[in-house]
Amino acid sequence: MAPLGRLLAAALLLAPAARAAAPGPARPGAALVVENAERHRTFRLPLRRGQAFSVTSQHSIYDQPVTEDFVVDRRGRIVLEAVSSPSAAVREYFGLTSAGERHAVVRVLPEIVFRVAEGTAQRLRIGGVERSFLAFGRHGDRLVMRAGP
Repeated sequence: MAPLGRLLAAALLLAPAARAAAPGPARPGAALVVENAERHRTFRLPLRRGQAFSVTSQHSIYDQPVTEDFVVDRRGRIVLEAVSSPSAAVREYFGLTSAGERHAVVRVLPEIVFRVAEGTAQRLRIGGVERSFLAFGRHGDRLVMRAGP
């Protein structure tokens, strides 16, 4: 094989390993998986690792709005990155005691479990698309969110 041919062959063999180890945007094809076991339904929502998504709801104890911002890290784990609420009581519930509505946090979660609220259902936002949790089940249903392939 000519030197150029060997060089191209080596580049083709090494390219997948270089992409996997490279910093920056993660590979496409990841998803946020929403499972509703009670209704035997699973939803796969396209999501790049590193792409933020958020859940907005009325806090079940304080009946105040709260938004939780998440990301899927390069290891495929869901990470809570920020919590926002105009309510000091809601922020304190999350262990946030300093001033200001929005607070950065870092909590790695293997999964997130929600019940679809009996009142106003929570909303999931990925990119510019917002969905009601009622798209995944009925009031009171248990939803489990995980990062998946």
